[in-house]
Amino acid sequence: MNPDSGLTASLGAFAARPQDFPAAALQVAAAGVCDAIGTMFAGRKDAAFATLRKVLLPEGLAASSGEASVLLGPVRTRALDAAFLNGVATHALAMDDVAAGCHPSALLVPALLAEAETLGRSGRDLLQAYVVGYEVLAELASREPDALHGAGWHPSCMLGPPAVAAAVARLRGLDAQQCTAAIAAAASMTGGLVANFGTQTKAIQVARASSAGLLAARLAAEGLTASSDALERDPGLLKAISPQRRARLDGVFDPGELRIVTQGLSIKKYPVCYSTHRVVDAAADVARQPGFSAEGVQGVQVDIGSMQAWMARHHEVRTPFEAKYSVEFAAASGLVARDASFAQLSDDFIHAPLVQRLIAATTLRLHEEKSADDPVFSPWDRVVVTMKDGRVFDSGEVAYALGHARRPLDAQARRRKFLQCAEAGGFENGEVLLNKLENLQDLPDVRQLST
Repeated sequence: MNPDSGLTASLGAFAARPQDFPAAALQVAAAGVCDAIGTMFAGRKDAAFATLRKVLLPEGLAASSGEASVLLGPVRTRALDAAFLNGVATHALAMDDVAAGCHPSALLVPALLAEAETLGRSGRDLLQAYVVGYEVLAELASREPDALHGAGWHPSCMLGPPAVAAAVARLRGLDAQQCTAAIAAAASMTGGLVANFGTQTKAIQVARASSAGLLAARLAAEGLTASSDALERDPGLLKAISPQRRARLDGVFDPGELRIVTQGLSIKKYPVCYSTHRVVDAAADVARQPGFSAEGVQGVQVDIGSMQAWMARHHEVRTPFEAKYSVEFAAASGLVARDASFAQLSDDFIHAPLVQRLIAATTLRLHEEKSADDPVFSPWDRVVVTMKDGRVFDSGEVAYALGHARRPLDAQARRRKFLQCAEAGGFENGEVLLNKLENLQDLPDVRQLST
């Protein structure tokens, strides 16, 4: 690598460098791929997926001879469209994983899966490319000291396309110049707003980021040029979207110890906004305490970060979409069901009199202090419940949600989540596919996943 090159070129050189990543990195990547495919099946019945499918695959145009599969099924289409469709399904239920303030697997897996099917690449090739994409995403996120959400940007959509482009470029075996061009071109394909959280467009904008990264890599492979300092130029992408214009622009990328190993992935347990997961866990902890009964609750106080509450901004909940982005619903669901899963995102549960009463009885105490791990979050969340008889139940401070990289789900819990997602999406061969995914490193051709 040229020590005088900037960030964009050094990321391109990293993506092009032939290297085998360590087993620990591939293991995390494999967990991300498996989780993303599970959430993809769960989202196949979502209205956003159905809408996009009508546009991209109108009646009579669905084929069995396209480049890549839709939902690993018999319908095939262009890889760009497959990545778009599968990306929407993956993110539709807000149940895909989190790292570096983004949704790495919802970004990387749809594009890599589509391109790996097109090229006949192996499972190991896909995982190696995933690691590249994760590292690029984590590096870009690390250069911004302020929360992009605060400026209205959806970080996954602002930082995701360059990361996806790097991953696909690695999968295609592009050289350093082409990889740099792919990353730089993808910087011009970013875009996504927090304003669309709680709507179907949130899944669309994440999926569009995945497809855009794939497009940028393909264009670079055909000779497209782009500025070799598109990320770090003043102003380039990082400076342009930085809320306080404090993004770090200097210095090249030095991979050092891989962040995918040191930071890992947070596998989400619940299909609701991640900013509310600690609240669900805290409320569920209260519900398990001896003598607690949800029927006897007088009032609920939730301590939570102001940015988290801003993203989960629905105080009155009437629909599953609103429930996904509601702190009050998260508390009520945890207190009543000790969970916030598919069963709780139903009209019957949402409109149950007890649930609605608890939502109305919940007040928020907002905190401005930022977590050292993620500026979107406060250092901890907490649920304190006052009963009608005067007793008080306190969850204590919850710093990490179940499934967080520092509080991970075990292998059995991840398997259970995958199978529940497959069942929720009406996919009947969950066990068979899961067995293939658990041996993805040894799969000679990714297309075998869809057979």
